[in-house]
Parts: sequence; C-alpha cells; structure tokens
Amino acid sequence: MSAPFLLLHPLGADARFWDPVRAELGPHPSTALDLPGHGACALPPLGAGVDAYAAAVAEQVDEPVHLVGMSLGGLVAQQLAATRPDLVASVVLVDTVSVYPQPMQQMWRDRAEIARSGGLSSLVEPMAAMWFSANLAAAADPRVEQARRTFAATDPEGYARSCDLLAGVDVRDGVAALTVPVVVVCGEDDAPPFRDAATWLARMTGDGTVYWLPGRHACAIEEPEKFAGLLCATVLD
Repeated sequence: MSAPFLLLHPLGADARFWDPVRAELGPHPSTALDLPGHGACALPPLGAGVDAYAAAVAEQVDEPVHLVGMSLGGLVAQQLAATRPDLVASVVLVDTVSVYPQPMQQMWRDRAEIARSGGLSSLVEPMAAMWFSANLAAAADPRVEQARRTFAATDPEGYARSCDLLAGVDVRDGVAALTVPVVVVCGEDDAPPFRDAATWLARMTGDGTVYWLPGRHACAIEEPEKFAGLLCATVLD
C-alpha cells in the first residue's frame, strides 16, 4: 500500500484547513497536523527556526509519508525532506517559497509587531484577500469563513513567532540537495513572489514542471477535487 499523506497548513491556520482536500482523497489514508503555535500545538521557543518546526513534525511521524505543505507548511516540508528523507516518500510544495524577497521579509516583521501589539483582528481580511479569489471571499463560502475564524483564534504570539521565522528563513541549500521526489503546485493568481518561487523550485528539483491550479494562495482548498486528483496522479504508487 502507498504511503499516507501528511498535510501541513499555512500560517494562521490549523489542521482543519485541509478538511476539503482530505474529503476528496477518499479511502487513501491522510493526516493533517497543527504546526507549532497553531491549533492545539504548543508555542515554539522564541527565535525558533524552521528546523524546530520540522523536528516537531518528525516527532509525530513513524513511517514514510507523502508530505504536502502549503506556504509555511511548505517551508517546513522542504526542511523535513532535506533533513529526514527517511520519513518522506515524496514532497508536494504548494504556494510556497524557499526564501522570501526582502520586501516580504519586512512585511513579516511588521505583521509580527502588529500581532504582538494589537492581536490579529486587523490582519484577517488581508489574509482572506491574499488566500482566496475575490468572488469566493465575497460569497461567505464555508472554506473562507472557516479560515477567517481559525486565523482570528490563532494565538497572537504563536503567529508572531512564525512571522519571525518567515522573515529570516532560507532553505535554498536544502532544496538543491533534495533526494526525494518533488511536486510543485501553485495558484495561477497567487502573488508574484509565490509564482516565481514555484518556477524556481520546479527547476531546482525536477524538469521544471509546475502544476498550476485556478485560484490564489489557497488554490488547494479553492479546488479541492482538482488538487486531490493531482496528488493521486503524481505521487501515489
């Protein structure tokens, strides 16, 4: 039997983010985890890097998995695939980067400061606008409403510590040395830094193929049936 899927969520979400995709995977086993500082997972230590997040995931894995990570989850997936390839049958990188361009590094520093000083309420709508197509966000779709509620309920310090990580992370050397199969997916309308990163990741880890899905940053849950079908077609034995 093929390895199970293990899905890692983006910043300000939790394991439930992946429910629409897991529903489309049918009988194939899948698990989604809360990353440090999100959901039921404890805060990471102050100043923790992506290695600490990857170690927290590795502690919960006892067999090779098809590792699927979006955005923050994609960074963690890159680190885990580079450092613990024995746990990774394949890695699917969704709307993620290996290093952020300088303007986005400053954006993450600013968001960490906002979260610590005033909480997350002012950041909910910027998140929704970044993640979802405008029509979907305006339609009170259950996926969007779930994302808004989860984001607003995220521990502000957990969010801020993850922003600190994103401002300084750089896993390009690990990506260049990956030995596991890699699939790269990105939303057709995601922000340019993520589209550029998808092209770079695909070129560094394979033949340059990027699987483009309709939608923005959260294309995987905008199009859960298409995304689940892509997973099954590209990584299952």
